[in-house]
Amino acid sequence: MKRFTLSLWILLILSGLAAADEGELRRMIIETARRYLGVPYVYGASSPSGFDCSGFVSFVYQAAGISIPRSSGGIWSAGGSVRTEAAKPGDVIVFNTVGERPSHVAILTEDGALIHAVSSGPRTGVIISPINDRYFGPRIIGARTFIAPVSAAPAGVIAPVPAASGEPSPAAPPEPPRPAIELVGISITRRQSLYTDKIPAALGSGLQFALTNETGSNGTFVLLFYKMDIDPAKIQTLRQDRVELKTGETLAIDPVIFTEPGQYKLILKTSSNLKRVERIWQVISL
Repeated sequence: MKRFTLSLWILLILSGLAAADEGELRRMIIETARRYLGVPYVYGASSPSGFDCSGFVSFVYQAAGISIPRSSGGIWSAGGSVRTEAAKPGDVIVFNTVGERPSHVAILTEDGALIHAVSSGPRTGVIISPINDRYFGPRIIGARTFIAPVSAAPAGVIAPVPAASGEPSPAAPPEPPRPAIELVGISITRRQSLYTDKIPAALGSGLQFALTNETGSNGTFVLLFYKMDIDPAKIQTLRQDRVELKTGETLAIDPVIFTEPGQYKLILKTSSNLKRVERIWQVISL
């Protein structure tokens, strides 16, 4: 009986230490996230000079010693599944903002709010929003956790595998870093949408366009993507895609990678050459 009681006490003490460690880690994540309030939004960026949504979350987690995927889709696939109402401070809330796939992520705060990097709306950059925000609230698709006691690591969180005894195997060469890809939703309507994006993109990153046909009928569309120049003769056509979309359908096309700073323009036309979208980005080096 004494042995059993002693073992029980040891388990209770260890459980309490694990809970304390987990709580401290969650506080660290939220405190780190709050330090970057006000940092501007930059497509494809993950630095104190600028963040996109997943760049911000992965940067904050990295500062806490936790490596997580760099994209919203990767975070959704890798994290341990948690019901949104059961999520704890420091967990990641995932959203579908383009009608196609996980496309936005935020960190849950200790008071049930969201801290995240936002690209549009009345305020942009790293901000705090209520979880029932009029825009983001209805677009929540779930929560993911990368934080758990060692004895109860969630599915999807990969623990280090101890090296086997004997001669160590040669280390594999490191993979070259992949460019950060930001998913940008573009709605095609019967009206023209012409504007210059106030949000710049980071040099070396990329944009992937998720096109949604909201014209009310099936259609064929042509997407053109240019690298602009003051000299018209130096304008470069980087992409030309022809896509067919049923009404209400969303399609994500292959990303465009920015290898040079400057101004870039997207033009989206109907098959009868009617312009529907014109959007301009400035690509900068952070």
